[in-house]
Amino acid sequence: MEKKDAYSPNGVALATGIAVLTFVILSGTTLWIPASRLQNLHLRSIALSFSEAASAVSTMARLDRPLPYLRSGFLDATGLSAHPSWDERYYNKRSNYADSNKHPAADPAASPDSVLRTVTGRQDFSVPIAPEGSVIDTASAGALPAEPRFNMVHSSENPLKVYMFGDSQVFSLGSGLSRLAGKDSPVSVEFLAIHSSGFVRWDYYSWPDKLDDYFSSNPCDAAVMMLGMNDYQSFWNSRGEIMKKGTPEWEAAYREKCGRIIDRVLMSVPRIYWVSMPLVKNSEYNETLEYIDKVQDDICESWSPDLVVRIRLRDAIPGTGKPYTDFLTSPLGNQVRVMSEDGSHFTVEGGQIAMKPLFDRLARDYLFSEVPVAKFPD
Repeated sequence: MEKKDAYSPNGVALATGIAVLTFVILSGTTLWIPASRLQNLHLRSIALSFSEAASAVSTMARLDRPLPYLRSGFLDATGLSAHPSWDERYYNKRSNYADSNKHPAADPAASPDSVLRTVTGRQDFSVPIAPEGSVIDTASAGALPAEPRFNMVHSSENPLKVYMFGDSQVFSLGSGLSRLAGKDSPVSVEFLAIHSSGFVRWDYYSWPDKLDDYFSSNPCDAAVMMLGMNDYQSFWNSRGEIMKKGTPEWEAAYREKCGRIIDRVLMSVPRIYWVSMPLVKNSEYNETLEYIDKVQDDICESWSPDLVVRIRLRDAIPGTGKPYTDFLTSPLGNQVRVMSEDGSHFTVEGGQIAMKPLFDRLARDYLFSEVPVAKFPD
């Protein structure tokens, strides 16, 4: 006897198909986002082609609006739209999907307003600041390079303003640097950690756009950058060519991406501190980070050391030439867990120890009414 509540395989398949089709059509122009997360570039290309077709149907039928409106309404109602982790102005920028390093050489015959300016201090190459066809707003961007302010004396009433930005590692490092400074400190630390971001995938999170907006309204004395832990991946350049990770072509494209970020930051601050890659527990992942570190070291040498300063995490944790460890003895003599359970990210206490060399460097590089004293966990 057949049960009345039984579902036939065909019925289940039909219902599933209708649900998937409805989701695809309603997702419309946002369907490219999950497709762009595929690591295999060939599969990603196929998925993106499918998303383009679905987007065209959705837009033509005017069905691509409800879900974005619902999402924006939810973020506004909950107050999440103002949170950096949900800021739609910088996430999932389709216009940044292709490599944004396609910069023509400046035309000497062009008007001064249309010539892309570059930061001085480069030793062997120069990368324009803005993408092709754009004009730098010198009123908002300021002079190039930023006017040095090393003769200013900082105090708790006039603190050294430091902006730290980068991937998820910055949460522990930024928190650690802030704790080292302590309350009512002559060093003021603001930081932004964006999970899974990097130099490579500006379609996921657009650091150039974020830095443009931030520095146009937030004067700073120094910047600290930590990006690269998510960068060992192939990507397409602006001509649709695959930049295969580990190749000279990839390194050249990566160099230009790093250069664009550094140049943009140096438009607003006189010095940037570039934090290197950490030593992680997984040996395979550690090898990729060592490769990224080597490439970044080579890139860093293209600038004057007065403009770009390399800060080496491995010298602090676990220590120069030492193997990976989860625990270290703090300067106060107690055992501190410095690495989180994943073996890749620091704990906040580990961030304090890792940022001590940077804190000391800031104390040397700038003038203070009283020398800042680092504060460690008890």
